[in-house]
Amino acid sequence: MTLLRYLSRVFFLRFLAVLMALSALVELLEMLDAMRKLVGRSSSLSNVLIFSVLRFPLALEQLFLLAVLIGATLVFRKLAQGNEMIVLRSSGMSPYRLLTCLAPITLLLSLSYFALVDRIAPASERAFAEWWHAVTTVPDDDVQIAKNTIWLRWRGEIVSIGATEDGSRTLRRLARYARDKDGRLVERIRAASARSEHGVWRLRDVEIVRISGSGYSSRRMDETGWLDGPTAENIEQVALPTQRQQSAASRKILAGEQSGIAGAAHYRTLIQKSYCAPLLPFLMLLLAIPALSGSGRRASARGVSLSISLGLLFPVTNGFLSSMSEVDILPAAVAVWTAPLVFGMFAAFLLLSYEE
Repeated sequence: MTLLRYLSRVFFLRFLAVLMALSALVELLEMLDAMRKLVGRSSSLSNVLIFSVLRFPLALEQLFLLAVLIGATLVFRKLAQGNEMIVLRSSGMSPYRLLTCLAPITLLLSLSYFALVDRIAPASERAFAEWWHAVTTVPDDDVQIAKNTIWLRWRGEIVSIGATEDGSRTLRRLARYARDKDGRLVERIRAASARSEHGVWRLRDVEIVRISGSGYSSRRMDETGWLDGPTAENIEQVALPTQRQQSAASRKILAGEQSGIAGAAHYRTLIQKSYCAPLLPFLMLLLAIPALSGSGRRASARGVSLSISLGLLFPVTNGFLSSMSEVDILPAAVAVWTAPLVFGMFAAFLLLSYEE
Protein backbone atom coordinates (compact mmCIF):
# COMPACT_ATOMS: atom_id res chain seq x y z
CA MET A 1 0.00 0.00 0.00
CA THR A 2 2.89 2.36 0.77
CA LEU A 3 4.47 1.66 -2.61
CA LEU A 4 1.13 2.23 -4.36
CA ARG A 5 0.71 5.62 -2.69
CA TYR A 6 4.30 6.59 -3.45
CA LEU A 7 4.13 5.69 -7.14
CA SER A 8 0.69 7.22 -7.54
CA ARG A 9 1.78 10.47 -5.92
CA VAL A 10 4.96 10.76 -7.97
CA PHE A 11 3.10 9.95 -11.21
CA PHE A 12 0.24 12.34 -10.52
CA LEU A 13 2.49 15.25 -9.54
CA ARG A 14 4.58 14.87 -12.67
CA PHE A 15 1.48 14.51 -14.84
CA LEU A 16 -0.08 17.60 -13.28
CA ALA A 17 3.09 19.68 -13.64
CA VAL A 18 3.48 18.76 -17.31
CA LEU A 19 -0.21 19.33 -18.07
CA MET A 20 -0.33 22.76 -16.41
CA ALA A 21 2.91 23.93 -18.00
CA LEU A 22 2.01 22.86 -21.53
CA SER A 23 -1.59 24.12 -21.26
CA ALA A 24 -0.44 27.51 -19.98
CA LEU A 25 2.02 27.80 -22.86
CA VAL A 26 -0.59 26.87 -25.47
CA GLU A 27 -3.12 29.29 -24.00
CA LEU A 28 -0.55 32.10 -23.93
CA LEU A 29 0.16 31.58 -27.63
CA GLU A 30 -3.56 31.53 -28.44
CA MET A 31 -4.10 34.71 -26.44
CA LEU A 32 -1.29 36.52 -28.25
CA ASP A 33 -2.82 35.50 -31.57
CA ALA A 34 -6.28 36.68 -30.50
CA MET A 35 -5.16 39.90 -28.83
CA ARG A 36 -5.76 42.02 -31.94
CA LYS A 37 -9.43 41.07 -31.82
CA LEU A 38 -9.70 41.65 -28.08
CA VAL A 39 -8.20 45.13 -28.37
CA GLY A 40 -10.95 47.61 -29.14
CA ARG A 41 -13.40 49.99 -27.55
CA SER A 42 -14.95 47.23 -25.45
CA SER A 43 -11.65 45.58 -24.51
CA SER A 44 -10.85 45.19 -20.82
CA LEU A 45 -8.99 42.97 -18.42
CA SER A 46 -12.21 41.03 -17.87
CA ASN A 47 -12.20 39.96 -21.53
CA VAL A 48 -8.70 38.56 -21.15
CA LEU A 49 -9.74 36.66 -18.02
CA ILE A 50 -12.86 35.26 -19.69
CA PHE A 51 -10.79 34.21 -22.70
CA SER A 52 -8.37 32.39 -20.39
CA VAL A 53 -11.09 30.61 -18.43
CA LEU A 54 -13.09 29.46 -21.46
CA ARG A 55 -10.08 28.33 -23.51
CA PHE A 56 -8.26 26.55 -20.68
CA PRO A 57 -10.41 23.35 -20.74
CA LEU A 58 -9.75 23.07 -24.50
CA ALA A 59 -5.99 23.25 -23.93
CA LEU A 60 -6.29 20.63 -21.18
CA GLU A 61 -8.19 18.30 -23.50
CA GLN A 62 -5.62 18.64 -26.28
CA LEU A 63 -2.62 17.97 -24.02
CA PHE A 64 -4.06 15.53 -21.48
CA LEU A 65 -2.79 12.32 -23.11
CA LEU A 66 0.64 13.81 -23.83
CA ALA A 67 0.91 14.79 -20.16
CA VAL A 68 0.02 11.24 -19.10
CA LEU A 69 2.71 9.87 -21.41
CA ILE A 70 5.41 12.32 -20.27
CA GLY A 71 4.46 11.93 -16.61
CA ALA A 72 4.69 8.13 -16.79
CA THR A 73 7.95 8.34 -18.78
CA LEU A 74 9.50 10.60 -16.14
CA VAL A 75 8.45 8.23 -13.35
CA PHE A 76 9.86 5.18 -15.13
CA ARG A 77 13.03 7.07 -16.02
CA LYS A 78 13.46 8.02 -12.36
CA LEU A 79 13.03 4.39 -11.26
CA ALA A 80 15.64 3.26 -13.79
CA GLN A 81 18.20 5.99 -13.07
CA GLY A 82 17.95 5.66 -9.29
CA ASN A 83 18.25 1.86 -9.44
CA GLU A 84 14.87 1.71 -7.71
CA MET A 85 13.58 -0.67 -10.32
CA ILE A 86 16.42 -3.10 -9.54
CA VAL A 87 15.45 -3.01 -5.87
CA LEU A 88 11.79 -3.51 -6.72
CA ARG A 89 12.55 -6.44 -9.00
CA SER A 90 14.76 -8.08 -6.38
CA SER A 91 11.82 -7.91 -3.98
CA GLY A 92 9.58 -9.64 -6.52
CA MET A 93 8.05 -6.55 -8.13
CA SER A 94 7.64 -7.25 -11.85
CA PRO A 95 6.73 -4.58 -14.44
CA TYR A 96 3.21 -6.06 -14.45
CA ARG A 97 2.80 -5.35 -10.74
CA LEU A 98 4.31 -1.91 -11.27
CA LEU A 99 1.59 -1.15 -13.81
CA THR A 100 -0.98 -2.59 -11.41
CA CYS A 101 0.17 -0.13 -8.76
CA LEU A 102 -0.39 2.72 -11.19
CA ALA A 103 -3.76 1.39 -12.39
CA PRO A 104 -5.94 3.16 -9.73
CA ILE A 105 -4.54 6.63 -10.43
CA THR A 106 -4.69 5.94 -14.18
CA LEU A 107 -8.35 4.94 -13.81
CA LEU A 108 -9.01 8.26 -12.09
CA LEU A 109 -7.26 10.06 -14.95
CA SER A 110 -9.31 8.05 -17.47
CA LEU A 111 -12.59 9.13 -15.90
CA SER A 112 -11.35 12.72 -15.79
CA TYR A 113 -10.34 12.56 -19.43
CA PHE A 114 -13.72 11.18 -20.49
CA ALA A 115 -15.52 13.95 -18.59
CA LEU A 116 -13.19 16.52 -20.17
CA VAL A 117 -13.64 15.21 -23.72
CA ASP A 118 -17.36 14.45 -23.64
CA ARG A 119 -18.72 17.08 -21.26
CA ILE A 120 -16.45 19.92 -20.21
CA ALA A 121 -14.60 20.72 -23.46
CA PRO A 122 -17.73 20.80 -25.71
CA ALA A 123 -19.56 23.03 -23.22
CA SER A 124 -16.53 25.30 -22.88
CA GLU A 125 -16.10 25.58 -26.65
CA ARG A 126 -19.78 26.44 -27.07
CA ALA A 127 -19.62 29.10 -24.38
CA PHE A 128 -16.44 30.52 -25.89
CA ALA A 129 -17.95 30.68 -29.39
CA GLU A 130 -21.00 32.59 -28.10
CA TRP A 131 -18.88 34.99 -26.06
CA TRP A 132 -16.30 35.49 -28.81
CA HIS A 133 -18.97 36.35 -31.39
CA ALA A 134 -20.46 38.90 -28.99
CA VAL A 135 -17.25 40.73 -28.00
CA THR A 136 -15.05 40.73 -31.10
CA THR A 137 -15.29 43.75 -33.37
CA VAL A 138 -12.63 42.70 -35.89
CA PRO A 139 -14.00 40.33 -38.57
CA ASP A 140 -12.87 36.74 -38.09
CA ASP A 141 -12.18 34.46 -41.04
CA ASP A 142 -13.84 31.59 -39.21
CA VAL A 143 -16.73 33.44 -37.57
CA GLN A 144 -18.91 35.22 -40.11
CA ILE A 145 -22.31 33.95 -39.13
CA ALA A 146 -24.12 36.99 -40.44
CA LYS A 147 -22.52 36.73 -43.88
CA ASN A 148 -22.07 33.03 -44.60
CA THR A 149 -24.87 30.64 -45.43
CA ILE A 150 -25.57 28.07 -42.73
CA TRP A 151 -26.05 24.51 -43.95
CA LEU A 152 -27.56 21.79 -41.78
CA ARG A 153 -29.28 18.40 -41.94
CA TRP A 154 -32.72 17.88 -40.48
CA ARG A 155 -34.61 14.57 -40.70
CA GLY A 156 -33.44 13.68 -44.17
CA GLU A 157 -33.63 17.24 -45.51
CA ILE A 158 -30.79 19.59 -46.37
CA VAL A 159 -31.51 23.10 -45.10
CA SER A 160 -29.72 26.34 -45.94
CA ILE A 161 -30.15 29.61 -44.05
CA GLY A 162 -28.82 32.88 -45.40
CA ALA A 163 -28.82 34.77 -42.10
CA THR A 164 -30.26 34.59 -38.59
CA GLU A 165 -31.75 37.32 -36.41
CA ASP A 166 -33.21 37.65 -32.93
CA GLY A 167 -31.43 34.62 -31.50
CA SER A 168 -32.22 32.56 -34.62
CA ARG A 169 -35.97 33.07 -34.14
CA THR A 170 -36.01 34.87 -37.49
CA LEU A 171 -34.36 33.31 -40.53
CA ARG A 172 -33.60 34.95 -43.87
CA ARG A 173 -33.34 33.23 -47.26
CA LEU A 174 -34.39 29.80 -46.03
CA ALA A 175 -34.24 26.82 -48.41
CA ARG A 176 -35.25 23.21 -47.75
CA TYR A 177 -34.19 20.35 -50.02
CA ALA A 178 -36.02 17.02 -49.68
CA ARG A 179 -34.60 13.81 -51.17
CA ASP A 180 -35.90 10.32 -51.76
CA LYS A 181 -34.33 7.17 -50.31
CA ASP A 182 -31.83 7.06 -53.18
CA GLY A 183 -30.65 10.61 -52.49
CA ARG A 184 -32.35 12.23 -55.49
CA LEU A 185 -33.82 15.69 -55.06
CA VAL A 186 -37.64 15.58 -55.08
CA GLU A 187 -38.66 18.93 -53.59
CA ARG A 188 -37.24 22.39 -52.96
CA ILE A 189 -38.93 24.94 -50.72
CA ARG A 190 -37.61 28.48 -50.63
CA ALA A 191 -38.80 31.26 -48.34
CA ALA A 192 -37.68 34.86 -48.10
CA SER A 193 -38.03 34.68 -44.32
CA ALA A 194 -39.19 32.42 -41.52
CA ARG A 195 -40.30 33.23 -37.99
CA SER A 196 -40.62 30.87 -35.02
CA GLU A 197 -44.00 31.39 -33.35
CA HIS A 198 -44.92 29.14 -30.42
CA GLY A 199 -42.58 26.40 -31.62
CA VAL A 200 -43.85 26.46 -35.24
CA TRP A 201 -42.03 28.09 -38.13
CA ARG A 202 -44.07 30.43 -40.32
CA LEU A 203 -42.52 30.72 -43.81
CA ARG A 204 -43.29 33.84 -45.85
CA ASP A 205 -42.99 34.53 -49.59
CA VAL A 206 -42.64 30.84 -50.36
CA GLU A 207 -41.79 29.05 -53.60
CA ILE A 208 -42.32 25.27 -53.76
CA VAL A 209 -40.79 23.21 -56.58
CA ARG A 210 -41.61 19.50 -56.86
CA ILE A 211 -39.51 17.30 -59.14
CA SER A 212 -40.61 14.00 -60.68
CA GLY A 213 -39.49 11.74 -63.49
CA SER A 214 -41.70 13.57 -65.97
CA GLY A 215 -40.56 17.07 -65.04
CA TYR A 216 -41.26 19.57 -62.30
CA SER A 217 -44.04 21.81 -61.04
CA SER A 218 -43.79 25.12 -59.25
CA ARG A 219 -46.16 27.23 -57.16
CA ARG A 220 -45.90 30.25 -54.90
CA MET A 221 -47.53 30.98 -51.55
CA ASP A 222 -47.63 34.05 -49.33
CA GLU A 223 -47.26 31.96 -46.19
CA THR A 224 -47.03 28.35 -45.01
CA GLY A 225 -46.03 26.45 -41.90
CA TRP A 226 -43.08 24.23 -41.05
CA LEU A 227 -44.54 22.15 -38.25
CA ASP A 228 -41.66 19.75 -37.53
CA GLY A 229 -38.70 22.08 -38.06
CA PRO A 230 -35.76 22.35 -35.64
CA THR A 231 -36.03 24.68 -32.69
CA ALA A 232 -34.55 28.17 -32.77
CA GLU A 233 -32.15 27.15 -30.00
CA ASN A 234 -30.93 24.23 -32.10
CA ILE A 235 -30.29 26.50 -35.09
CA GLU A 236 -28.49 28.97 -32.84
CA GLN A 237 -26.18 26.17 -31.71
CA VAL A 238 -25.50 25.02 -35.25
CA ALA A 239 -24.77 28.58 -36.38
CA LEU A 240 -21.76 28.82 -34.07
CA PRO A 241 -18.60 27.12 -35.41
CA THR A 242 -17.51 24.42 -32.95
CA GLN A 243 -15.55 21.21 -33.46
CA ARG A 244 -16.46 19.31 -30.30
CA GLN A 245 -19.76 17.56 -29.69
CA GLN A 246 -21.13 15.60 -26.75
CA SER A 247 -21.82 11.96 -27.57
CA ALA A 248 -25.41 12.35 -26.37
CA ALA A 249 -25.96 15.21 -28.83
CA SER A 250 -24.40 13.11 -31.63
CA ARG A 251 -26.85 10.30 -30.92
CA LYS A 252 -29.76 12.76 -31.03
CA ILE A 253 -28.59 14.06 -34.40
CA LEU A 254 -28.36 10.53 -35.83
CA ALA A 255 -31.84 9.79 -34.46
CA GLY A 256 -33.27 12.91 -36.17
CA GLU A 257 -34.09 14.63 -32.87
CA GLN A 258 -31.60 17.43 -33.45
CA SER A 259 -30.07 19.10 -36.48
CA GLY A 260 -26.38 19.02 -37.34
CA ILE A 261 -24.06 20.53 -39.94
CA ALA A 262 -22.04 17.39 -40.77
CA GLY A 263 -22.82 14.01 -42.28
CA ALA A 264 -23.87 10.94 -40.35
CA ALA A 265 -20.35 9.45 -40.60
CA HIS A 266 -18.96 12.40 -38.63
CA TYR A 267 -21.33 11.82 -35.71
CA ARG A 268 -20.79 8.06 -35.73
CA THR A 269 -17.07 8.77 -35.45
CA LEU A 270 -17.60 11.11 -32.50
CA ILE A 271 -19.63 8.47 -30.68
CA GLN A 272 -16.93 5.83 -31.17
CA LYS A 273 -14.31 8.30 -29.96
CA SER A 274 -16.26 8.84 -26.75
CA TYR A 275 -16.33 5.07 -26.18
CA CYS A 276 -12.57 4.83 -26.78
CA ALA A 277 -11.51 7.88 -24.74
CA PRO A 278 -11.37 6.23 -21.25
CA LEU A 279 -8.88 3.62 -22.53
CA LEU A 280 -6.36 6.08 -23.96
CA PRO A 281 -4.65 7.08 -20.67
CA PHE A 282 -3.97 3.38 -20.04
CA LEU A 283 -2.47 3.15 -23.54
CA MET A 284 -0.18 6.12 -22.80
CA LEU A 285 0.95 4.38 -19.61
CA LEU A 286 1.86 1.26 -21.59
CA LEU A 287 3.72 3.28 -24.21
CA ALA A 288 5.95 4.70 -21.46
CA ILE A 289 7.30 1.22 -20.60
CA PRO A 290 10.52 1.56 -22.73
CA ALA A 291 11.69 4.27 -20.29
CA LEU A 292 12.28 1.50 -17.72
CA SER A 293 15.15 0.05 -19.72
CA GLY A 294 18.66 0.27 -18.26
CA SER A 295 19.72 1.34 -14.77
CA GLY A 296 21.82 4.01 -13.11
CA ARG A 297 24.04 5.94 -15.47
CA ARG A 298 23.37 3.29 -18.09
CA ALA A 299 19.67 4.09 -18.11
CA SER A 300 18.92 4.21 -21.79
CA ALA A 301 17.90 7.54 -23.29
CA ARG A 302 16.70 5.52 -26.28
CA GLY A 303 13.91 4.10 -24.15
CA VAL A 304 12.66 7.59 -23.32
CA SER A 305 12.94 8.63 -26.96
CA LEU A 306 11.02 5.54 -28.05
CA SER A 307 8.24 6.23 -25.54
CA ILE A 308 7.85 9.87 -26.60
CA SER A 309 8.04 8.97 -30.28
CA LEU A 310 5.30 6.35 -29.94
CA GLY A 311 3.16 8.76 -27.94
CA LEU A 312 3.46 11.42 -30.64
CA LEU A 313 2.94 8.97 -33.49
CA PHE A 314 -0.28 7.64 -32.00
CA PRO A 315 -2.41 10.83 -32.32
CA VAL A 316 -1.13 11.35 -35.87
CA THR A 317 -2.14 7.82 -36.88
CA ASN A 318 -5.40 7.98 -34.96
CA GLY A 319 -6.29 11.36 -36.45
CA PHE A 320 -5.60 10.18 -39.98
CA LEU A 321 -7.83 7.12 -39.58
CA SER A 322 -10.56 9.18 -37.90
CA SER A 323 -10.55 11.65 -40.79
CA MET A 324 -11.08 8.74 -43.18
CA SER A 325 -14.06 7.68 -41.10
CA GLU A 326 -15.57 11.17 -41.07
CA VAL A 327 -15.65 11.24 -44.88
CA ASP A 328 -17.18 7.75 -44.83
CA ILE A 329 -14.20 5.91 -46.34
CA LEU A 330 -13.82 3.61 -43.32
CA PRO A 331 -16.45 2.39 -40.83
CA ALA A 332 -16.34 4.46 -37.65
CA ALA A 333 -15.58 1.54 -35.35
CA VAL A 334 -12.71 0.32 -37.53
CA ALA A 335 -11.16 3.77 -37.91
CA VAL A 336 -11.39 4.77 -34.24
CA TRP A 337 -10.28 1.49 -32.67
CA THR A 338 -7.53 0.41 -35.08
CA ALA A 339 -4.79 2.73 -33.82
CA PRO A 340 -5.39 2.02 -30.09
CA LEU A 341 -5.39 -1.74 -30.72
CA VAL A 342 -2.24 -1.68 -32.87
CA PHE A 343 -0.30 0.57 -30.52
CA GLY A 344 -1.62 -1.37 -27.53
CA MET A 345 -0.36 -4.66 -28.95
CA PHE A 346 3.01 -3.11 -29.72
CA ALA A 347 3.23 -1.75 -26.16
CA ALA A 348 2.36 -5.22 -24.83
CA PHE A 349 5.15 -6.67 -26.93
CA LEU A 350 7.60 -4.13 -25.45
CA LEU A 351 6.41 -5.04 -21.97
CA LEU A 352 7.00 -8.73 -22.61
CA SER A 353 10.44 -7.97 -24.06
CA TYR A 354 11.39 -5.90 -21.02
CA GLU A 355 10.16 -8.63 -18.66
CA GLU A 356 12.38 -11.17 -20.40
